Amino acid sequence: MFEIFTHPFMIRALLVGLLMAISTGLLSSFLVSSNQSLIGDGLAHTTFTGIVIGIILGNNPLYIAIPFTIIVAVIIKSLTYTKLEGDAAIGLVSTFIIAVGFILISLSKGFNQSIESILVGSIFSTTWADILVVGVISLILISFITSSYSELVSITFDETYAKFNKINVKLYDYLFTIITAVIVVLGVKTIGTLLISAFIIFPAVSANLISKSFKEMIIKGVIINILVSLGGIILSHYLNLQAGATIIFLHGILFMVLYGYKKLLRKE
Repeated sequence: MFEIFTHPFMIRALLVGLLMAISTGLLSSFLVSSNQSLIGDGLAHTTFTGIVIGIILGNNPLYIAIPFTIIVAVIIKSLTYTKLEGDAAIGLVSTFIIAVGFILISLSKGFNQSIESILVGSIFSTTWADILVVGVISLILISFITSSYSELVSITFDETYAKFNKINVKLYDYLFTIITAVIVVLGVKTIGTLLISAFIIFPAVSANLISKSFKEMIIKGVIINILVSLGGIILSHYLNLQAGATIIFLHGILFMVLYGYKKLLRKE
């Protein structure tokens, strides 16, 4: 088993998997608890188009996808302050953006990138530069959450109370949205467009089944995400499976086990 650590590509995959697991695990509880879990799916669609534009322009796709996704994320967040509900804003903007992406692929004669690699990710092709970027963003996210924890919790569970206490709700909302957008872009590169939303949702919903407080939910969500992510990467390597799909499959199995366990406890 330990021979996997002799492969540089495997070490890089495990490192980026660990960092992404921590980041998405932290985001998960806040997004799910504030009914914003679909934002991951919407921003993943946006990232797809950003990557397509980057490939067509001949640049590093991340250089285009990150600012592009941030701009769209801010637009979506702005729309939620109008009469549009959050899910409606996400659905309208993200489906339009991904449609643009597929139209650009159809119109571009020089597009030679495998769409599959964008849809399902390529964690085993992670570079040290990717790890550095994910590491820096993860540190920013951890610093933001630890320094603004009480404000974020207030906004998540009672926005009216937060405003009453003179918390700048919009500022924190936009900052959290921007960080989420960057994490989603990086997640799409490693786990893929189709699966990143599940990577954000599963940690919180699973942890919620075995937690008594929000803080406990966050901690357990991160731990679950780390164990499942690293386990999924190792398992996919040995069984020659797609890494992102294996991680989400394990998340699904764990959720069903915990859900069943919770049901049994209630019957007793």
